[in-house]
Amino acid sequence: MNRRSLVLALLLVAPLGCGDTTGSQRVTFAVEAAGIARDATQPLTFTTDQGWTITLTEARMALGPLYLNTLRPLESDRRSPLRRHIEDFLIPSAWADGESHLGAGRIVAQVTTQSEIDVLDPTLTALPGGGDGIDEAALTAEAWFFNRDGALGGAAVRVAGTARKDDQEIPFAGALVIDASVVSTGGSLDEARKVRGIPASVTPTEGGALRVRLDPRGWFDGADFRELALGTLRDGRYRFTPLDNVGRAFLSRSRARAVFAITFSPTR
Repeated sequence: MNRRSLVLALLLVAPLGCGDTTGSQRVTFAVEAAGIARDATQPLTFTTDQGWTITLTEARMALGPLYLNTLRPLESDRRSPLRRHIEDFLIPSAWADGESHLGAGRIVAQVTTQSEIDVLDPTLTALPGGGDGIDEAALTAEAWFFNRDGALGGAAVRVAGTARKDDQEIPFAGALVIDASVVSTGGSLDEARKVRGIPASVTPTEGGALRVRLDPRGWFDGADFRELALGTLRDGRYRFTPLDNVGRAFLSRSRARAVFAITFSPTR
């Protein structure tokens, strides 16, 4: 049992306060995940802040574990869009959401399993294992990234598509792999794995469903794909890495809080 599971287990067996008849009841719930709600018969196409029109042909993410916390969202979430973009690009989300910016809070629910999510599929799909916790209001969520085999090929996030701007058309592919190369100076692998402070104003209830939608449309904000075209095509695509500006943008933006939209339905 890991540290967070132990903390929640102790919380669930703790006695209620004298005369307290509300909340603190143990609950289990379903967990459903998908990409953004959209017309699945059409490709997912969007324009970045740098004017690149992106059409994604693949977008997969390993989701889980996930924790619901009483911690309030960061005050910086109310920054202007321009300031948020600049600061999130310069300070990747996994580090901006680190322990020095957020307190510990208190975990009230957890999803301990990991599942591969097709981020291009808008259909909510139930994840194995569901979640459990207590019926106490949460304000934020914390998501952890772990590499996964299968279609993800040992990555935590994998993506492919085409970037277009003016007369350029650049097919690309790449992945987020959580390893020592993504750890900031003085940081740790655990800090690189997690995104904290995700807005999640939800109260888990017995038999309900925690719903997570993943939005890839900001993954390439700040990226200039022209750099990729200086490289070599491999299997018809240019591959970005953490050493180029596209890979650095993806490293930061694929772990941003804005990727996650978390709600709870009292019924499935």
